[in-house]
Amino acid sequence: MFAGLLNKGFRGSLALLITVFVFSAIICYLVPFSIEIRNYPNLFYNYFTQYLSNKALIVAINFLFIGIGVLLISLISVNQEVVEKQNYFPVFIYLLLGIACVEPFQASPQIFTNVFVLFSIYKLLDTYRSENVLGQIFEAAFWLCVSSFITISSIICFPLFFIILLILRPFNWREWVIALMGFFLPMFIYECMSYLSNFNQWYFFDATTLYFQFLKVPSFSEYFLPLSVLLFVLLFISIISGLFSGFGNTVKKQRSRSILLWFLFFSTFGFFSGGANSSSIILTYAFPLSFFIGDFLFGIKQIKITNTILALLIFCVVLIFMGRFGLFS
Repeated sequence: MFAGLLNKGFRGSLALLITVFVFSAIICYLVPFSIEIRNYPNLFYNYFTQYLSNKALIVAINFLFIGIGVLLISLISVNQEVVEKQNYFPVFIYLLLGIACVEPFQASPQIFTNVFVLFSIYKLLDTYRSENVLGQIFEAAFWLCVSSFITISSIICFPLFFIILLILRPFNWREWVIALMGFFLPMFIYECMSYLSNFNQWYFFDATTLYFQFLKVPSFSEYFLPLSVLLFVLLFISIISGLFSGFGNTVKKQRSRSILLWFLFFSTFGFFSGGANSSSIILTYAFPLSFFIGDFLFGIKQIKITNTILALLIFCVVLIFMGRFGLFS
């Protein structure tokens, strides 16, 4: 049933996406327990979120950023022609992963960071075969740097930014200088403000040092284990399938797949970041997971097989919510 809607583009998928989004927000508000708490030593984020304790407000903020992320995935899918225009599987999968990984008692730093990272990638993809793109490159670099002030783990995307530039465009020193200026400006603004207020100076450099000092094996929750295993299997199958099919029928689609593969590689550092747990890892990988798995599902000719895989994904998400309701304790 779901597969028949998600391969019909925006009009066919909209009602399903809104229904799942609203229903999940209500269920999340009713959840009595959290099964994972993000405890990464992110000084800047922790300072401001310690004053956020209202459950309804936390749920609203989390789902607001899930919704923005879903919108950006949709724009990347359709406007940037990363997948077929009728393919809304990546949007639905990103929505499922976001719903599964946010907790009702804690604002999720990774879901916030994903919005800025996705916006930056959207801006970079928009520069493909375009002229006069210095403003877009500056904007992409600026917001990507801003994301590191929410959670420092997004610094793994800094080298990825320049790899994407090399994939999409021939080398141009002006574009690289503008990008460096975009990365520098948020740091400069923050340091000026911290100097005037005498608050947490040199945060970015201290947080980066802490990030690499706290690299370790992440903790996994048994409630997320079925979803994690299923995502890994589907990702492996989708990459192998893509290698045989050539990763798309246009140059831009093929280059987009290269970007997704590089994103997977650099996300490995997020996998080992201090304080990382099941939900934060899944959200770190949510962008490439959504597109690789979504494109694979769209290419399956048998609707029953696609619906079965979607049913397994939904069942894994339901298991996580059952754990939050304490049904397994």
